[in-house]
Amino acid sequence: MRDSSTSVPTVALALAGSLLVVASGMRWGVPLLAWIAPVPWLLWIRRTTCWRQRFGILALLILATVAQVGKIVTPPIPEVFAVGFGLPMALGSWLLLLAWDALRRRTSEVHALYAWPALIALSEWSSYTFGPMGVWGSGASTQPDNLALLQLTSLLGVAAIGALMAWVAALIAAALAVPNVPWRRHGALLGLVLVAVASFGSWRLSQPGVGPTVRVAAVVTDMGLSPDGLPTPQELEANIDLLFDRSALAAEQGARVIVWNEGASIVERSDEPALLARAGAFARERGVDLVLAYIVPTSHDPFRFENLAVFLDDQGQELARYHKRHPVPGETEPSDNPTPRIERPYGVVSLAICYDHDFPEMSRRHAQAGVDLVLLPSSDWRGIDPLHTMLARTRAIEGGFSTLRSTRWAASAGFDPMGRVRGWMRVDEDNDRVLVTELPIRRRHTLYAIVGDTPVVAGTSLYLLLLVGLALRRRFARR
Repeated sequence: MRDSSTSVPTVALALAGSLLVVASGMRWGVPLLAWIAPVPWLLWIRRTTCWRQRFGILALLILATVAQVGKIVTPPIPEVFAVGFGLPMALGSWLLLLAWDALRRRTSEVHALYAWPALIALSEWSSYTFGPMGVWGSGASTQPDNLALLQLTSLLGVAAIGALMAWVAALIAAALAVPNVPWRRHGALLGLVLVAVASFGSWRLSQPGVGPTVRVAAVVTDMGLSPDGLPTPQELEANIDLLFDRSALAAEQGARVIVWNEGASIVERSDEPALLARAGAFARERGVDLVLAYIVPTSHDPFRFENLAVFLDDQGQELARYHKRHPVPGETEPSDNPTPRIERPYGVVSLAICYDHDFPEMSRRHAQAGVDLVLLPSSDWRGIDPLHTMLARTRAIEGGFSTLRSTRWAASAGFDPMGRVRGWMRVDEDNDRVLVTELPIRRRHTLYAIVGDTPVVAGTSLYLLLLVGLALRRRFARR
């Protein structure tokens, strides 16, 4: 079949592909562009005939992806962060293009149409299951405001959204490259699937809320680690006083549960009992459940620490102590502590910390524990505000529970089990750094909590294995 895309100059494909990569993701990303971003690359890779050309694609992908990640690099994050994250993302994209083109050349254009979404789904699942980057770089991470689309994760998870978006791009690229193939049936099938997904999302969002709610509060401080080093003991003492003052304000507004942001203070091991005693007295006096989030240094040179969230009930008793399970790469050592299950009069509660909720396995853990409400102390930087907070709503949808994200240096929010925003507090406004909101406390059961990624992984893996078998069969037949 003659490739009609050859009429488009390679330089035009390179320019369009690079601009789409930069513009479609991370901060200031345009969600619609993410659906078509792969098209120029799919057209370009199919016309390459030597490794020199293919390495040229890799070089441009690296530049474009590093530029995309560079949009989220703001103080105190160093510029090398963009290379550290952008390089593996670009390399992964390039390897997927090579694999797709190899299958296309050895099978057929129709098979290749479905090979691309299968490869993307399997790649995204592998990334957030085995890699350190979680859902960053996934198709779903570019669609944080498309709440109807995100409802699909309650059925099949994040990888299903990536596959759907890749299917759209693959069909556009195929129609441009080989228009003599009758793509109309495939377009009709894709259209039906898109309508079904949108209809399901709209229907799910239209369901009335049922069950009780609980009043919760996010209490935020602006103090944290900085390039200038650790805060002084006097600054830390004043910061603790401020946290309790803001917690008192939250209690006065009727909050039943109060959550500090991640690493709200630095507490030496010897000082930890005094802090817990003060917090226990506060919880008893105010009749509130209080989640303290702080770090305990384990080494000062180099600086190493435990990242903790401690749940105290309204009697001042410690019911759970949680260590961050998924630290940001290079932050500290990961933890394998179990997911807390805290039974309270108003519902079942659990804990996670910030980056933990960039990994879908956490939503399944919470759902399988029967959790109604996840309390999520967090800390971001300006470059990922409010994107990172919005990404947390996807875990709520997957697991069917409410989430309170108490965030330093970025937006704090409360989400219901559908991912709808029930409370929001911007960081760039002059406010009291206390968010009080009502959250539903009855979990909604989801298919994803039961089956996880198995249907998507099994289906895509089987299809790709069949294509590999077909390619090998044709190769042996030619011999």
